[in-house]
Amino acid sequence: MLWCVVIYHGPTAQNDGISFYGVYAPTIAILVGCYGAAGVGLWWMSLRLGREIGLDRTALGLRLVAIGLGLLLLTPYDRGPVWNWSHMTFGVCIALIQLFVSVRLLREHQSWGAVVGFSIQLLGGVLAALSLPNWNFDFLLLGQIFYQVGFAWCMIEWTHLLGARAATAP
Repeated sequence: MLWCVVIYHGPTAQNDGISFYGVYAPTIAILVGCYGAAGVGLWWMSLRLGREIGLDRTALGLRLVAIGLGLLLLTPYDRGPVWNWSHMTFGVCIALIQLFVSVRLLREHQSWGAVVGFSIQLLGGVLAALSLPNWNFDFLLLGQIFYQVGFAWCMIEWTHLLGARAATAP
């Protein structure tokens, strides 16, 4: 993602968010690779959460996010209103599922890391939500990056929780 921002971080990206990099020719392959890696990692984590902790709904949520990343790539927002609304619907659904997964982490493991990750995610979500309406508040890219960094932090906390539980298992 950082490489996409280095390539272009002008007003169009700031207004259109991460999705811009899925329709901007110089960054499409990078974003596809990033989404692919994220999808594989989320799927792997879902298997561990379901098997080792028994959080089947949380595991399902991670699988839905992994699938949703592909759907975002398959619905270019710049191809007309139907594509744009489909893309936004998938994006909002993914964000809500990610929020559910992070809240579930807070309920399961109330560490400072989980609170910090969730707080960063929440801040990003507020920035992104305020940027979606046509209010000339062009911080969608920044909000989405914060949101994803917070979610990634929460995923790291999930791996710490899995490791701690595995270490104490008989």
